Amino acid sequence: MIREELSSIKNMKISGFRIIILNLFIILLFIFVGLPSIPEGAAAEKTKTVIDRIGRTIQVPIDPQRIACFFGPSYEKVFLLGSADKVAVMSIKQPPWSQKLNPALKTMPIMPSYTDPDVEKILSLGVDLVFYWNMSQQIEKMSAAGIPVVCPTSSKKPPKTMEQFIRSYKEDIRFYGEVLGEKAKKIADAYCSYYDKRVKKVLSVTSRIPESKRPKVYYVAGRNIFGTQGRYSLGHWLVEMAGGTFASKDLDTYFADASMEQIIAWNPDVIILGGLTSADAIAADPRWQVIKAVKEKRVYTCPEGVFLWGHGSSEVFLFAMWLAQILHPDKFHNLNLEGEVKSYYEKFYHYTLSTEDTQKILKRIPPADSEKFRLIGP
Repeated sequence: MIREELSSIKNMKISGFRIIILNLFIILLFIFVGLPSIPEGAAAEKTKTVIDRIGRTIQVPIDPQRIACFFGPSYEKVFLLGSADKVAVMSIKQPPWSQKLNPALKTMPIMPSYTDPDVEKILSLGVDLVFYWNMSQQIEKMSAAGIPVVCPTSSKKPPKTMEQFIRSYKEDIRFYGEVLGEKAKKIADAYCSYYDKRVKKVLSVTSRIPESKRPKVYYVAGRNIFGTQGRYSLGHWLVEMAGGTFASKDLDTYFADASMEQIIAWNPDVIILGGLTSADAIAADPRWQVIKAVKEKRVYTCPEGVFLWGHGSSEVFLFAMWLAQILHPDKFHNLNLEGEVKSYYEKFYHYTLSTEDTQKILKRIPPADSEKFRLIGP
């Protein structure tokens, strides 16, 4: 009897042990068979495929949270589209009015060199998306470290007509929206509609102005008074849009250096300083005194708001309005430029400008207690 009970207990222990083993086997089977589909599905939900503006196919986060703005005007596009709070690092200190609208920029980390990105630093900041110049070696260096990098502008295919220029610019804006997420996409669409209306308002007048009535404009786009832009550049199309003739349109490179002899031969009616130089350099050089624009005191400095208006800024349509009023004051005397600036800042930057603020932006005067701005880029 005792022997039978001991045998029964022994069998119960073996049976219980088998149940435990079976349960462990089921758990392990679930882990090794069931789990692979979870990360795969999670990854699919967290990333999406985009084709950037130079044709690269990249996996980017659906909702990027730590953005690096290393392409010159990329921060203000991100700001425009409602994602400024996600910017973790940038390559340039933003202009004073940008800092006024977003005080967080005053302590924003700045990369010491945009041409030699510090991959370890980028990784340590938890960056999950980089906006960058069309520089293949640097892009590859960051991509190899697993950092998603996109180029937000098509620089190798310059627009050859005004229609292409307008379309390409809006495609850039919509690309930012696509990368940044659904909220940004809606803002990008609203911006493009807003932009279209303002540009059409200018072109409805300037498109009818004959070449003989268009003032010749020399546009200073570099770090000295001889740095300009050539055919099919941003400066070219903005001057044409505003009803001017682009003095350096026969130069074949996007960024170009003009000689004093060329400028004298062009003899521009108007000189626009893009924001990286001042009129002091022209006043100090006696060779410029023979130029018509200098003699007639028609040398103007480009306004500066959230970014330099004439350097790929989202305020580019305001630049066209401002310049059109300078070139053709009789045709644009009813244009309320102050009102346009205030309206734009209210709608897209959610900031109410005073009349004094607006005048400072138009005259490139920074707000009080602001730091000096220095643009870095190609």
